Amino acid sequence: MVKLGHVARHLVVAVLWVMAFRLLSEHAVRLVPLSLAKSLSLQGYLTGVQLLTLAIGLGLSFALLPGARLALGQGRMPARTGAVIVLAAPAIYVAASYVAIYVALPTLLAELAARGRAAVQADSGEFGRQLASSGLGLAIVWGVVVSPLAEEAMFRGAVWSAAQSVVDFARQNLAATEPAPASGALPEGVLEPSAFLSFARRSAGFFLNGGVATLASAVVFAGMHADMPGGLGIVRWVSALGLGLATGVARQLGGSLLAPLLLHMVFNACALATTRRWLVTPSFGQKLGVPILLSVIAAGCALCAVALALALRARRARSSG
Repeated sequence: MVKLGHVARHLVVAVLWVMAFRLLSEHAVRLVPLSLAKSLSLQGYLTGVQLLTLAIGLGLSFALLPGARLALGQGRMPARTGAVIVLAAPAIYVAASYVAIYVALPTLLAELAARGRAAVQADSGEFGRQLASSGLGLAIVWGVVVSPLAEEAMFRGAVWSAAQSVVDFARQNLAATEPAPASGALPEGVLEPSAFLSFARRSAGFFLNGGVATLASAVVFAGMHADMPGGLGIVRWVSALGLGLATGVARQLGGSLLAPLLLHMVFNACALATTRRWLVTPSFGQKLGVPILLSVIAAGCALCAVALALALRARRARSSG
């Protein structure tokens, strides 16, 4: 049974965790000695901020939440599920990137016509420049390890669980206040099974058992990435929304924080490869900013992911039968 106090604790942890990250990102530099601040790169600074925020968030969770490990999704995940997620991640990156570019394309074209290519690229700011030119080791540590770990623990851990606790509480109370069926109500089984009814039931089950939490955490996640101006800013938050939805579904279906973490790590690795043009060759250029070779690799990985998922489904069906 979900109690109101349980929901309140989840909400407090999620709100304080997000606020801690926002405040530290903007103001923690004032706590750093000036001599160190002058030599600290943006990625080095953000690495420290995210590790500190992660420590604060975990401390709040274990101090306030009963069953904090379960609430943060620290459960086991089958290795086969992880394999499917890793194989699907490049395709998710490519799809999110193309959607983001298409959504931002009218703004980007207008900015290119009015200001020129150099001015539009300057909108990426220090973050974009350092992502493309900073030391490779720090870029990998921050972009592929620390950032996914800190963000997934916050968004698909605390925020996702807080939203789901609200859904569970509301669902529980609605069930408790639902009136008994009237004597003239249709008995169960009168409505014939149909594809529409099956879809409606599955959709309702999806949203009640994690779908709402996935949407809520994705919106908050995208909002935290709406920090750049112009068309490139649109690309950033739309792709973040796509990643947030995908990682939320991974948490929902995988039942563990490890599922969205793996997806996020591969997604960011693809973004790093794109930014540094590792997959751009004379034979394979770019289309709308996405390496064509990466799109080919993603398509192959996606086919393998589908084949593996179908094989696992057939194996489960045989074992249950």
